[in-house]
Amino acid sequence: MINVKPIPDELLGDNIVLVTPTGYGSSRERIYNVRVERQSAITDYSSSSQRENTVITVWYDCKNSYPEAEFPAGAKVEYDGEVFEIVETKVCKTDVPHHKKFKARKIGEAE
Repeated sequence: MINVKPIPDELLGDNIVLVTPTGYGSSRERIYNVRVERQSAITDYSSSSQRENTVITVWYDCKNSYPEAEFPAGAKVEYDGEVFEIVETKVCKTDVPHHKKFKARKIGEAE
């Protein structure tokens, strides 16, 4: 058995809002104690110009982040007044899920 420690609390200082579609609209759930990193990326692949802060990578620790959540591709995330669409999700496991990591690209401003 591999002994993997949780992500340290001092690295989990961010909160996000997960917006998922439902049969009657969408639900909004605040997720606490995650790590968000911004990066520059090309958002229009036919252009070589770079736009600042258009992609975020989020780490969710299965022990220290809460509440329990899934991050399916296509779901929306609100962070720092902006809306992002999840484009890639990865679950890192040992014997049980350890942490979840996802990338999301900016699609607009939060209302």
